[in-house]
Amino acid sequence: MNILLLSNSAPKYFHFFNALATRFAKDGAGVAIAVDSRFSREENGLDALGFEIHEFSAYFATHRVDPAILRKYADCDLNGALLSDWERAQAYDVWGPAADLEFFDRLKSALLSFFEGIFDRHRIGAVLYENVSNAFSHYALFVAERKGAVYFGIGGSRLPGRFSVSGDPLADDAVAAAFAAIQDDRAPVEAPLRQWAADYIAQIETVMPDYMKINGLDQIGLVRRYLRADRWDKVKSLLRHATDSRTDAFQIGNPLRTHFNLFARNVRRRFKVGRVQRLYQEPVQGEQFLLYPMHFHPESSTSILAGTYLDEYEVIRNIAFSLPEGLRLYVKDHMSAWGYPSLDFYRRLTRLPNVRLLAPGAPTKQLIKASSGVITLTSTVGYEALLLKKRVYLYGRVFYEFHRGVTRIENPAALRELIKSGVESPIDWDDDYNNDFVCAYHRSTLPGSLNVMQGPREADAMAAHVHAELLRSGLVDRLAA
Repeated sequence: MNILLLSNSAPKYFHFFNALATRFAKDGAGVAIAVDSRFSREENGLDALGFEIHEFSAYFATHRVDPAILRKYADCDLNGALLSDWERAQAYDVWGPAADLEFFDRLKSALLSFFEGIFDRHRIGAVLYENVSNAFSHYALFVAERKGAVYFGIGGSRLPGRFSVSGDPLADDAVAAAFAAIQDDRAPVEAPLRQWAADYIAQIETVMPDYMKINGLDQIGLVRRYLRADRWDKVKSLLRHATDSRTDAFQIGNPLRTHFNLFARNVRRRFKVGRVQRLYQEPVQGEQFLLYPMHFHPESSTSILAGTYLDEYEVIRNIAFSLPEGLRLYVKDHMSAWGYPSLDFYRRLTRLPNVRLLAPGAPTKQLIKASSGVITLTSTVGYEALLLKKRVYLYGRVFYEFHRGVTRIENPAALRELIKSGVESPIDWDDDYNNDFVCAYHRSTLPGSLNVMQGPREADAMAAHVHAELLRSGLVDRLAA
């Protein structure tokens, strides 16, 4: 079994994934590393691992477009897979004016050629990384599927104390398949799991997914974030790369410039929040409404799973003008993202008819219970609404899309009739259905609270746990097959 470990500049992730890959190597697996840039190679301590390293930025710098490989993979959504990094580059001004049409063609060609060369050289059977979340991982997935390899995307789940392993995020039907097996009595649920699911649903109003506890993005203060002892080492590292190209390392760009842009973005947010807070409104007692939770940008939950609807203002505007008479739209800001959008974005929202803009701290579960339903791209709020027996109108792709309470929005022009029909229809699923649904979701995950933002010691202990669970679950057997 030969494994390809993907590595990039996501902060602290490398502690966990380096440790996990090392454990597989001790089992006898061959490990190679694909890293996005020289900067990430240094920051992530990859050379100390002793595995062969393939650095994409160096490869991309000399690559010329190969029309043959673009034709070979033309059945893959090559352009759609660029959206996640394009959105990030726009938000953080990574590429500047240097990204033209030739750049994107060369990037697609280089990613495919780069990963094909690695797969052929090392006879890769599995890719190890987080869930497909960017173009680097998405193109690795394309090549893995063509070469008959498995993509192991390890990430958190909405269930507390559980993590997930996934492949193609747009074709992940694990929960739906497990649910069908339960409903058809092909896989009866054991009593302890059935009771766990019942207790979990009963407590859903107070349950918070693990990932919401650890991301820290709701903190707007600058002192605690930047005035820390370890920041000086980061500054020295950034200065060593002050002359790097903004496009060869297409994910991080010029690290010094990109990190300055990130800092400036947080400063702008900090000095904007007072004006944003004055635009928030309060729910009105007795008002009939749909709840729309805003999303964090840039993030794979939108750019990959709901890319067609990336512009949330356009989405909200369409909903506002599609509402049946007597129904409002409550737009709740995102706890991790509030203050990042422009003041103009917030002001335009408040000018829309039928729209009330709510603060990120507004009580989500109470709003769900008081609502006539939830309308969302891919939010966890939609999942929670189903468990609270509220109908969900869904734009994107997400694990709960098959639930009986979900109405897929495939034609926004027909939105008014979809909402009208849904609001007028009684809820047609019961506690037993939801219990089966949660049991299926539980069976599609593994035990363990996944926190990839920890230091090396904690990350190594977590890697040991995840490694043991992967072996116990039999998923590694699938790897080696």
